[in-house]
Amino acid sequence: MIKERVMELLQDETANKDWQNNGVSAESLCQHFSVRRNTISAYLNELCKEGQAIKINSRPVLFWDRKQLEERYEIKLTDHEYASLKDLTAQLENPKKISPFDVVIGSQGSLYTPIERLKAAAGYPGTGLPVLITGSTGTGKSFLAKVFYQYCVDKGFLAEGSNFVHLNCAEYADNPELLASNLFGYRKGAFTGASEDSKGLFDEADGGMLFLDEIHRLDAKGQEKLFNYLDNGKITPLGETKKAHSVKVRLVFATTEDVQSHFLDTFIRRIPIQVEIPELNDRPRQERENLVKSFYLTQAQRIERNIQVNTSVLNILSSGSYLGNVGQLKNTVLISVANSLQRSEKENVIDILLSDVPKTVIDQNIKNSKLLSFSDQFVSVLPQMTIDDLISQSQAYTDEIKRAILKIIKQYGQKHNRMTFVNNAIDEINQLCDYLIFKKDSDGNDVSIEFLKKIFSDRIVNIESNQDIKFMGNAALVLSYYFYNRERSNWHLKNSEEQILVQIIDSFRKEDLELENIINDMKLITNKAMNFYMDTVDELFVHLYLRSVRKAANAQNIRCIILSHGYSTASSIASVINNMLGEHVLDAIDMPLDIDVQEIGSKINSYIKNRSINNGLILMVDMGSLEGIQEFINNEVDFPIGVVNNVSTQSALLVADDIRQRKDINKIMDDIRSKIIPSTQVIYPKEIKKNLIITCCFTGIGTANNVKNLLLDSMPEEVDCDIQAFEIERLKDEEQIALFNKLYNILAVVGTIDPGLPKAPYISLESVISGNEIDKFNDALQACMTDEQILSFNDQLIHNFSLERVINSITILDAHLVMDNIDRAIKSYSDLSEQIIGNVTRMSLYVHISCLIERLIRNEPITTYDLSMIDDTNAKQTFKWIKEAFSVIEKIYSVEIPESEYGYIFDIIRANA
Repeated sequence: MIKERVMELLQDETANKDWQNNGVSAESLCQHFSVRRNTISAYLNELCKEGQAIKINSRPVLFWDRKQLEERYEIKLTDHEYASLKDLTAQLENPKKISPFDVVIGSQGSLYTPIERLKAAAGYPGTGLPVLITGSTGTGKSFLAKVFYQYCVDKGFLAEGSNFVHLNCAEYADNPELLASNLFGYRKGAFTGASEDSKGLFDEADGGMLFLDEIHRLDAKGQEKLFNYLDNGKITPLGETKKAHSVKVRLVFATTEDVQSHFLDTFIRRIPIQVEIPELNDRPRQERENLVKSFYLTQAQRIERNIQVNTSVLNILSSGSYLGNVGQLKNTVLISVANSLQRSEKENVIDILLSDVPKTVIDQNIKNSKLLSFSDQFVSVLPQMTIDDLISQSQAYTDEIKRAILKIIKQYGQKHNRMTFVNNAIDEINQLCDYLIFKKDSDGNDVSIEFLKKIFSDRIVNIESNQDIKFMGNAALVLSYYFYNRERSNWHLKNSEEQILVQIIDSFRKEDLELENIINDMKLITNKAMNFYMDTVDELFVHLYLRSVRKAANAQNIRCIILSHGYSTASSIASVINNMLGEHVLDAIDMPLDIDVQEIGSKINSYIKNRSINNGLILMVDMGSLEGIQEFINNEVDFPIGVVNNVSTQSALLVADDIRQRKDINKIMDDIRSKIIPSTQVIYPKEIKKNLIITCCFTGIGTANNVKNLLLDSMPEEVDCDIQAFEIERLKDEEQIALFNKLYNILAVVGTIDPGLPKAPYISLESVISGNEIDKFNDALQACMTDEQILSFNDQLIHNFSLERVINSITILDAHLVMDNIDRAIKSYSDLSEQIIGNVTRMSLYVHISCLIERLIRNEPITTYDLSMIDDTNAKQTFKWIKEAFSVIEKIYSVEIPESEYGYIFDIIRANA
């Protein structure tokens, strides 16, 4: 075939020592093979897309063999297309250093945070920090541990040739002594059969890394044996009678199990870096598709054949559910290749079709006609490709920032007039802003959005204060989200695209020096505060965005500021109105909730100082927080100031429209008073009432919320029932109860006090713990649960509402210890009063006094109780015994129990009598 002959000629020319002067053009190949030019061009471009050729966009366009160049310079090229021979030579001679983590699929996505933590562990002085990698079977823990080792070597934290030693602890789960001998070594005679000294895995890994997989299979003794090394960096072989010896080993552990339930607290405290690997099903679809491609690439290289993967296969494998995670997906790809090989044993190219996919995967998606539909498109996977080649075929537009920039570059080349291009570019940037703020899920990155907001908010305020410029909307919010997401991007433009971008930016610089100064200021901020260097992509975004929201402050008849609490409330209202009117009329100041009037006055003074105000200033505020503001406004103000409370979009629009009509300030205020009249109504649901369980406690809303959470944990997911916590005073309000009955079907009240709601059975917390009123609870739940769901609920209730768990949930105290101390107080009271405290009352006291102790420790006691109710002789004597008996709590916890709190203990004990 001509294509193969073209490839051979490229290889021959590139093999020349003077390869730069031996580039192959389509024209020269046309003459050589006597073939039409468009045919040769098509073959050359195919070879580029397949990763076999390199293209230089010179005149004429030249081509070289990619593999020859990579082998000669011992690097992997990042692109198959370059703007000039100079750019290609620069990358060959000065290759960008690629970290082992950079080639991990998901390194800038779902694995970003785990990898950043591993990097932090690697860079810690000495032997780094020990690491625990958690995740289900098959998620890639062992793979990530090996990449972590390669990263340490690459960075010089470990020497070239240092050992990576892997041990699966499951092999020694039943023999801790054998494990110890393998880990730490042993001396001759340490045990029967120890005929000579033997080094352990720690010695083998000295200067390198030791990876202990399935570490949860170590029993407590096995974990304790690691303490000495974790604490001192020393190990002691079995049978060693002298001192321990030092080794330098980086430790990595891995487990599939829950950390809290399988490890000693003392062991976990010694491992500061814990990394969780997500399930494959929880990773983004694009990552799963890239994993599929990488596994097919591995197979292509193993069988040394070209593989054509039908896109329907890519779709179904990327959308499947894999209990075995990445490992199962890898095996699924292997099976599909084996099936295809059996079908086309003698062919050089094998096709992967839906029929080659394992039946289990097909069955999972049998009802999804879109996934199972035939496709006539294939993805080429060639042995000589890299995973970057494969991914770049489909991922050029998966990053929305890159998508927008490439569109702007394309529009620049379409010969529009200047203003059309600028307006189209601004439209693309505005669409990108909407996506980043409202649609993109911004998780998996350690850069804090709030941190960025603070940085950009301060800088925007500084720019607006020192220059006669105003930015509409919340520019700080937009810039924060942009740089938050840009931090995660690791794509690069081609050299030809970069050159176009430089041309665009140069033209902007020449026509808008003011904005260029602002961008230079932004560069300094991102570099110093974020350690982020703004490139041409970032410059273009910031320029176009600020250009779209900037308005020069023109001298107006009257100015108006919206002042509202919240990070963007005032800005949002002003932005909406200004956009509706098509001009900048309203300004905004966003205020924190705890700002005082003096600070607001300072902001207003700064605003007045930097603007020309002729006939008045209107302050529109969200609440009456500006009372007395005139005391803090500069005395030199020579214009009237109007204040409008309860700002809304409607009132702001009215004021803005009046300002545009050049009405005087008194007329504007008259319009506000006469035209902004709120109308109110309450809309209740017509028929359907939601089922509701109420939790309450006389000790406050905090305990009620904790009881609510325990009930929610016990409730089957599919049950249509809401659980809400309320303060007891609210439940005694007749109007509130009437409202509840309109909105809800109240099934039951659970708590430590009966509010007496009509038709709603009360179930005490202690009876839930003891199980005494479970039938009563079950009867109430018949309205929203099936018998099977009630059984499931009861099982969970027994687990979640054990006395110890309840106390642990509602307080910070140690349940066992606090119950022992309460028992001492109860026994003392029984001795004094000769009264036996029943089990139900005892449980009530456990719960109540646990909360009481925590309240006193936090200095939040209950101070309201009507002590006049304790008026007869017997009651007073009981109250005296209670104070004497429960004073032991005061001594143990160094607190003072007020009489109001003793009053509630009195109520519980009196109910027992």
